[in-house]
Amino acid sequence: MTRFTCLITAIYFTAVSVLSAAPVINFQTLLERSESDPSVIVQARQTAIGLGLPISIKTIDNQMAEVYALEGGIPVYAVIRNFANPYDGGLTAFHYELSSLINTAVARIDYGNGRITDNTGGHYDLRFGDASGVTTFLMVPDITNDRVYIFNSTNGDLIDTAFIPQSRPQLSTPKHALTHYNGKDVLIADQITDLVQRYNENGTYNNYFVPLGGVNTSILDNIRGIRYRSNNNLLVTVGSSANQNTVQQFDTLGNHLGTFITNSNLNSPFDIQIRSADMLVSNSSGTNRISAYDLNGTFLSSFYTGSAFAFPQQMQSNPNGDVIVAAFSPPSGIAYLTQSGSYVKILTGVTGNRGVYLLGNGRYVTTNGAGIHEIDSASGALIRTIATGSMQYIEKYVPSAITMRINFEFEAIDAQDTVTVELRDSNSPYNLVESVRVVGGNNIPALARFTSPTMNTPYYIVVKHRNSIETWSSTPRSFNSYYLRYDFTTSPTQAYGNNMKDLGGRMAFYTGDANQDGVVDGSDAGLIDNDAFNFASGYLATDLNYDNIVDATDAAYADNNAFNFVGVIRP
Repeated sequence: MTRFTCLITAIYFTAVSVLSAAPVINFQTLLERSESDPSVIVQARQTAIGLGLPISIKTIDNQMAEVYALEGGIPVYAVIRNFANPYDGGLTAFHYELSSLINTAVARIDYGNGRITDNTGGHYDLRFGDASGVTTFLMVPDITNDRVYIFNSTNGDLIDTAFIPQSRPQLSTPKHALTHYNGKDVLIADQITDLVQRYNENGTYNNYFVPLGGVNTSILDNIRGIRYRSNNNLLVTVGSSANQNTVQQFDTLGNHLGTFITNSNLNSPFDIQIRSADMLVSNSSGTNRISAYDLNGTFLSSFYTGSAFAFPQQMQSNPNGDVIVAAFSPPSGIAYLTQSGSYVKILTGVTGNRGVYLLGNGRYVTTNGAGIHEIDSASGALIRTIATGSMQYIEKYVPSAITMRINFEFEAIDAQDTVTVELRDSNSPYNLVESVRVVGGNNIPALARFTSPTMNTPYYIVVKHRNSIETWSSTPRSFNSYYLRYDFTTSPTQAYGNNMKDLGGRMAFYTGDANQDGVVDGSDAGLIDNDAFNFASGYLATDLNYDNIVDATDAAYADNNAFNFVGVIRP
């Protein structure tokens, strides 16, 4: 431990000793304050990391403690003892109190710097579904890991934990993911960065979408929900600074068009729901819980002003036109309103709600600070917790084709290159089903679109590259709901026969097969030596390291792999 760390730690324990036995701030206030302004969470996490304290603890008996704020400069944890109902027994604590409140000895402890200690025996390992035939996904941002999950829109099963991978500093508190009007890209409203960020269809960062020119808190600050108008102009709710309590509008190129809805009937707006003849905006504060406007932003009425629920966030319209509302603060749950705003009931099987969606199976999925949950739409009873994490709004995404996201690296190329991705039958003689040409590598996923695969039918994935060893997936894999994600880089066991090169924790395809005969040997070395002798240059199979020159560096790669008898390993 460095002298600086020792000093900081000493200051921490000295500060704690002068504080009361428990934080002054109560549980509900802690959650509401951090929900309205999550910058306090970011600051508290950074402080905890600097002190060597965990930012998140999840126990084997489904309790958790997460850093939410600072009090006297000391991290304050929200202790949740019921994932579905955070307000049931929830409390605040300093770190030194946690061991007496939850069983930290059997916990998954995240220190926020890549260091995780898991003493739960894999209790929180994610479980992926195996439903078929679904062409619509649900995107859900997770602010614990700053990424976007996708789920099956029919039964709620988890499909992918990194549809939009962890992306920092672009994402700090991703609130709402929305399909771009082109039907392919994804926009993400990030509450802390004060930007609507844009990601390509393969999940890679493109650029900020609005405001043009980057962060401008005089336009957007503390943003929440986003929504497209029928003309593809983007609406953004704003919670702070000059445009506090307004909805701002941007054109299709990201140009700021000004205020679309003024602050006269808004109080900390969170979500926008556009219907056929009007639009609704939820307010986290005040008695006017939901305001109604015409499609041009003119105030019509207070849609709901009752006290049956508080701090409404995401809203959705059911097929019959009635409205469901995720209510964050007590009275908390899923509120059900008629299409005219009359209160019907509230479902309280899950509380602290942020997002809500009606599944194809007739049940609801809803999110809170502990995860995403499936509930019975009639009684509100919890059916299951699908995945844990601090989840946000739920939004549809429809892929443009049967899609595979495939991630891979090249041993000698620190760049992208063209490859052929094949799908082959899972049984001998492993007949070719379909092949496509894509560009990938350098830790940027390739997007392969197919037309032939059958859902839930396993296929071997084969990647061929102009001078790399043909590499097969370790086992046959199936498309789930017209989507498949495969990453060769995470472990040698991702390739059949562990047939990849370890580049310091990232696995890569072996290089050197210049003549593509399935083995690196003297014939490849001869081709490389000949081109090097003739000072050959350009896009050549003998240029193993992609620098447009064939030389001794390329020869060294081939010689080394030939010495180690590198070749194709197939089932």
